[in-house]
Amino acid sequence: MSFQQQQQQQALSTSQIARFSEIFDAYADTEATPQGPPCMTPTAFVQAVTPSAETAVATKNSPYAVFFNIADREGRGLLTKDDFIEFQALLSQQDAASRLPFRAVSLSANTDTIQTGALARLVSDDAAARNYLKGKSHISYAEFAQLIASARANRIRNAFSAVDVQGSGCINPDKLCAIVREFAPIDPASTVAQRISLLRQSAESPAVGYPTFLALVSLLSNPINIYRAVDEIVHRQSPKAPVSVDKLEISQSEFAGATSLLTPLEISVLFTLAAGQAATEATTLGSINAVLDACYTCLAPVATEKGPVEKVAAHQGQQKPSRGAMRETLFQAYNFAIGAVAGGIGAAVVYPIDLVKTRMQNQRAAVVGEMMYKNSLDCFRKVIRNEGVLGLYRGLGPQLVGVAPEKAIKLTVNDFMRARLTSKDTGNIAFANELIAGASAGASQVIFTNPLEIVKIRLQIQGEILKDAAGAITPIARHGAVTIVKELGLVGLYKGASACLLRDVPFSAIYFSCYSHLKKDVFREGERQLGVVDLLLAGAIAGMPAAYLTTPADVIKTRLQVVAKEGETAYNGLFDAARKIYKEEGFKAFFKGGPARILRSSPQFGTTLMCYELIHRMLPFPGEGHNPTSDRSSQKTHELSSQTALFHAGSALRLLHDANYKFGTMRPPQAPSSPSSPSS
Repeated sequence: MSFQQQQQQQALSTSQIARFSEIFDAYADTEATPQGPPCMTPTAFVQAVTPSAETAVATKNSPYAVFFNIADREGRGLLTKDDFIEFQALLSQQDAASRLPFRAVSLSANTDTIQTGALARLVSDDAAARNYLKGKSHISYAEFAQLIASARANRIRNAFSAVDVQGSGCINPDKLCAIVREFAPIDPASTVAQRISLLRQSAESPAVGYPTFLALVSLLSNPINIYRAVDEIVHRQSPKAPVSVDKLEISQSEFAGATSLLTPLEISVLFTLAAGQAATEATTLGSINAVLDACYTCLAPVATEKGPVEKVAAHQGQQKPSRGAMRETLFQAYNFAIGAVAGGIGAAVVYPIDLVKTRMQNQRAAVVGEMMYKNSLDCFRKVIRNEGVLGLYRGLGPQLVGVAPEKAIKLTVNDFMRARLTSKDTGNIAFANELIAGASAGASQVIFTNPLEIVKIRLQIQGEILKDAAGAITPIARHGAVTIVKELGLVGLYKGASACLLRDVPFSAIYFSCYSHLKKDVFREGERQLGVVDLLLAGAIAGMPAAYLTTPADVIKTRLQVVAKEGETAYNGLFDAARKIYKEEGFKAFFKGGPARILRSSPQFGTTLMCYELIHRMLPFPGEGHNPTSDRSSQKTHELSSQTALFHAGSALRLLHDANYKFGTMRPPQAPSSPSSPSS
């Protein structure tokens, strides 16, 4: 590879070079160079670069055949892979649409001027341009590019006037598609072409006006402008948005706010073509993407028997960039930290409710005189009266210390498992896999949850014990969290762990599945970005069934973890506790504190998940702040841009051809041995 080729290819990314290498391999002919590497013949080159919308043009008459001489820098009559990739690098330049025809005319990469030749014929309708060219033998590249643009604009106007024989400034939609095809990539059989009739001025006037015609040509001639606007809109979405954003509804004003490259009339034309309805004010990104797909299909080269080029592009577009081991570790640590912060906020908000719930669950109906609280509200009032407002936050310190890793690991594991269980083909996750992901999250948190719960519960019950012992001869000292941990020891910290698992595994399975479906099915995530209230409600509502249905396990866990007072029933394990509670207090005892548990878990998880999602939006992981689930990749952006440039370059050559400009002919291939010589 030459130094100049290396410089050219630096404009392409590694993935782009790999993509163009696959295209080359699909069209290269091994028989052309039996003693050397595969090469591309002139005919294969034209097939590889000609947009599918123009495949009806014979190869020898195709304007794209002229570009072979540009790609064939060594004049061998055959292209190596480096030659083809270098040509694609030329297409990535901003001015490729005018630079390529200039190179084709000059047949030299080292000149900034060309002979005027038949250019005077090209601007025959422009008096000022004709006067400028008089007496000039050469013009610069910049002047050439401007004259080509002017000639194209004149040709567009003349094409419309040729059909508008009555001089009304309007033409029939049936004739519009044929004119537009000359200046923009459009398939007459496509849905976009069939919807052109919707652009008529009104129901009474079936004709399409000249301004609308110009907007249509400009819009379809530069589909990359549409793409950039769509990409900007997708960038503004949440990094935690669903896989597909095609259902996201966008208005014309919102779309206009995302781009300055399209005029209001061009946006109106786009929305009409996308929605299939005249004068529509809003449509979905999916329907706009369909217009882009129609343009992309017309611009993409046709498939060969060796391998469909479109299939290669589609496959690469679906692949998600993978993180390395170190980056994946950092990403999970990032999720863990956000989960810890969100969990702490959620726990602090609802801690008073949690204390009331614990007091209610520990109240024994079988012990005479133990009915201290009539209900949750009565418990709330008595705690404030006997222990003060701060009594509602008894045990909050250990809760915050423990809840950070607890909620963090739960949220991190759920996200991790959902990502692994999501189908790579459809981007969807089966309901059974959602349950598995949630259950895994619940099981993983018990290592933190159980020690936290037993210390918290004993601190919360301490107020009752101190009140009962107020008249005792020997007063009972208030214990702190550290003292309780020392008394319990490592084994004691996991007392009631089986009940904790019985509660947390089904809770998380129910909760995360409900939360996901509420966002998607009720709050229409994917069609719009969910706000603070949406996220809070989704999290709170999902917490209701999860909290109440797992209350029996929570009651058993509480009884196992609280030190039984004199005269109270002692429990020896999970099943013993369940049997004795049912025998002594009946089935209703298993749902003691159920309403308080809902009041605590529902807002807590609503607040936690809301904070978790919002922090992800405000502080995205470096390099992944943009929604990674867009259906389009940067590779497709480059291909759409370069193929559009190639299409316009071909149009410019047609203009020159119609002006009888004499191009050089394609060089015949040399002997097969030439391409095998070193090129680097």
